[in-house]
Amino acid sequence: GGNPFIAESIVIVSYEFAARHPEELQAVPWDVVVFDEAHRLRNVYRKTGNKIAKTLSEAVQNRFKLLLSATPLQNSLMELYGLVSVIDPHFFGSENAFRAQYASQSTDEARLLELRQRIRRISKRTLRRQVQEAGLINFTNRYSITEDFRLSAEENALYQGVSDYLRD
Repeated sequence: GGNPFIAESIVIVSYEFAARHPEELQAVPWDVVVFDEAHRLRNVYRKTGNKIAKTLSEAVQNRFKLLLSATPLQNSLMELYGLVSVIDPHFFGSENAFRAQYASQSTDEARLLELRQRIRRISKRTLRRQVQEAGLINFTNRYSITEDFRLSAEENALYQGVSDYLRD
């Protein structure tokens, strides 16, 4: 068939599906490409990084992009570098330049403040507290309970039997 991304309006596909069709994805003159769960793209800069992220980033490199994620960065500024490089691979320059400026042990508070100012043009961070205060979403209260769970002899035998069956 033809290009699976050609449609009258909005096209919604999984990362995996889109990555299997990079040429077709690249051929569409998208108005904007929205990546939900965009944290999945954060390791795009690594040489051994996520192949799906690299494929998608390259396929839509000259299109407007909007990245959405409710997953925080894991205390790594390199993840920020990766996400920003999906939007604009030249925004921070090379990986080494970014590391030297912002992600080294010698990075001071003034540098981090400069980084915050710099990404303000392309990043909008909304905290859960801000959403709640604005009354936009009522989050469900969550309570965690730790339960002790020990298999009985019969449950353990069933577990072992099923595990052995699956291994075979």
